Amino acid sequence: MADDGPFDFSCAEQEIDRLNRPMQSIIWHAPKGESFTLSIPPTVYPPREDTDLLAKAIVRLGAGRGKRCLEIGCGSGALSLLAAGQGWKVRACDINPFSVMASRHSAKIAEIDIDVREGGPGPIVDGDINQWSGTDLHDLIIWNLPYLELPTSTDDVLGPLEEAALLDTDSVGLISRLVKLISAGKLMTSNGMTLILVSNNQRGRDTKRICLQNGLACRKFSSQQFEDGEELTVYAIWHPFSSCINSVFDELDSTNKMLLDRGGPIGTSIQATTQLEGRGRRGRTWSSETIAFAGSWIVHDGKGKLVHSDLQLVGGLAVVDAIRALSMHEKHDRIRLKWPNDILLQNETGDWAKVAGALLEGRSIASEVRMVLGIGVNIFSDKPLIKQDYKIATINQSLNLNIELSQFSAVINAALSSLLEQRNEIANYSADKLLEITLDEINNTVSSLGNPNYRKTNCEIIRLKENGHLELRTASGEIIEIDEGEDLIWPNYC
Repeated sequence: MADDGPFDFSCAEQEIDRLNRPMQSIIWHAPKGESFTLSIPPTVYPPREDTDLLAKAIVRLGAGRGKRCLEIGCGSGALSLLAAGQGWKVRACDINPFSVMASRHSAKIAEIDIDVREGGPGPIVDGDINQWSGTDLHDLIIWNLPYLELPTSTDDVLGPLEEAALLDTDSVGLISRLVKLISAGKLMTSNGMTLILVSNNQRGRDTKRICLQNGLACRKFSSQQFEDGEELTVYAIWHPFSSCINSVFDELDSTNKMLLDRGGPIGTSIQATTQLEGRGRRGRTWSSETIAFAGSWIVHDGKGKLVHSDLQLVGGLAVVDAIRALSMHEKHDRIRLKWPNDILLQNETGDWAKVAGALLEGRSIASEVRMVLGIGVNIFSDKPLIKQDYKIATINQSLNLNIELSQFSAVINAALSSLLEQRNEIANYSADKLLEITLDEINNTVSSLGNPNYRKTNCEIIRLKENGHLELRTASGEIIEIDEGEDLIWPNYC
């Protein structure tokens, strides 16, 4: 319970009265048909639709095979019992002592071994983290987060214990507290996964942004929509490309070239503080500013099919996600993806300029083709921002930020992993979904830069095709397909 929450010490007497309500005994049916008898004392959260949604996610993960699982906010213990039945070695915790008692009792009835402790992440430190999480890192963490909004009137609240299961009254936010612990190397193994359930309120919608800010990858795992417009979403969170090597050099000729020479599994990356021979499309030189990110990732190791049809677009989307994660909400409308691989920022005077670009390159290795994605981003410059024939932008100067290179490196790596990394437990972004996201960004760009001109003819963008080409309709109604962004001229950008 946060210090600035809706309760004071006068609530204590009312809380005692609430405990006089009778305990319930229910039978909860898990997704695969198992039945668990649960004891639900007063103030303990019973299984509901959100419990069922997270239960289905646990079942999708498959057998635990003795790996460690931590459930935070275990409530009735339903999900902990299910996970233990799936073969996970389960530790559970809850800040409500009646939930701890209920979970232990239900486990005893079911003859299932789970370790239940009192405590959990929160604004008030109550003992060491090991008190509730144990000394070992976990391969899976699950948390059905309190997601309801704080009522405007104290007359509408239940009581401290019950509200703790329903409301996130923490000014920092429980998602942020959990993510910061994981990012710091606590709670979860390097190759582990966290599943959290949130609502589509503001804090829930910020889940991916909060994860990226802390260098963690995040992707929607599953969701459920209700008639009143509420949507519950299970997000998967993990350490990006945890089994891959990330090499950092003070100075390199080209990160793309070195990585094409080296090879490695998908996600292997190289970063250079200074890149001497960086280049963009059509062999153009990429100017290296005072502080600039220059990095490359292996995005296809030559084995199997490509994850996506246009990996260069993935790079552009990752940069957009990374910059938005590091900036305030009100500045998100000043970030644009200019098809197919340029990212623009709008400065205080309203001008648009290029801040980043992505370049996909490949090399034939025997009968296979190795592909690397290079990304260059201007963070700060003490040089003129007007080059020979174009303007550039930097993140810090255009958005009035103070981002450090190491911070951006962690965020862009997490953003790319969120879009690209293949995890057996999580569905990858489909080609159709990637095209949908990219087309949304392109339409945002049109709203800011106007409809593009192709060969001096104003055109309407129809769609983005699976091969990454853009389909346009000219003023005369002719349908054309282009594959080169340099062929387009945007009225409000030059």
